[in-house]
Amino acid sequence: MLRVDNLSVRILKNISFTLGEGEHLSILGANGSGKTTLARALCALLPSEAVTYGGRAASALSPRVRGETFNFIPARLDLYDEYLGVSDYLSLNAPLEEEKIDSVLEQLEISHLKTSRCSDLSSGESALLMVAGGMLRRSRYTIFDEPTANLDSKNKVKLYRLLKHSPLFTHRIVITHDLNLAYRLGSHILYLEGGEERFFGTCETFFAPDNLERCFGGSITRSGEHFMVGYDEIR
Repeated sequence: MLRVDNLSVRILKNISFTLGEGEHLSILGANGSGKTTLARALCALLPSEAVTYGGRAASALSPRVRGETFNFIPARLDLYDEYLGVSDYLSLNAPLEEEKIDSVLEQLEISHLKTSRCSDLSSGESALLMVAGGMLRRSRYTIFDEPTANLDSKNKVKLYRLLKHSPLFTHRIVITHDLNLAYRLGSHILYLEGGEERFFGTCETFFAPDNLERCFGGSITRSGEHFMVGYDEIR
């Protein structure tokens, strides 16, 4: 069980929630609301006694156990070696498991990139490469920071299906601005505003009309199962 109890670090103030076995989470909020800061705290990149896994502080876990428990996939691929190849990058997540690497590349339909250099990839290809790394790592909690931000429509659908159905992600935590993605994933929702927890609960409760009004005023409109920014309501 992942537990966050009154987490206050950097801009975050008194964040509390619990994820039980088999539960997933979508984290929503405006730019600067603390979403990525929270992700880093969950992975103990920002150490805090307020984040615990199995009753132990995440920051107290050994590097090996922490890596098996948490995997943070950032919004962009930052490289320290411009000559690092795609195959070498993926081997860092699955040493000596060439068949698994080939299988994941095939699932993401990027097998043609295997012999490329990471620095030569487009932003969308880099995003899919990081997802491939997450699939190979198979940490207990995989945290995605804006995974669809650089993807075209076809690849957004592909990634949604993987996030929703792939058994390789035991627990997924998805940071996103995309209300439609959050709604379709159907996970618990944590909504942050100004570093504070505005909502934590089920997807159904979050997307209820009265709660959308409370969180967004009249700026979000719903049409069937689609959510849109109602620009006419913004003054």
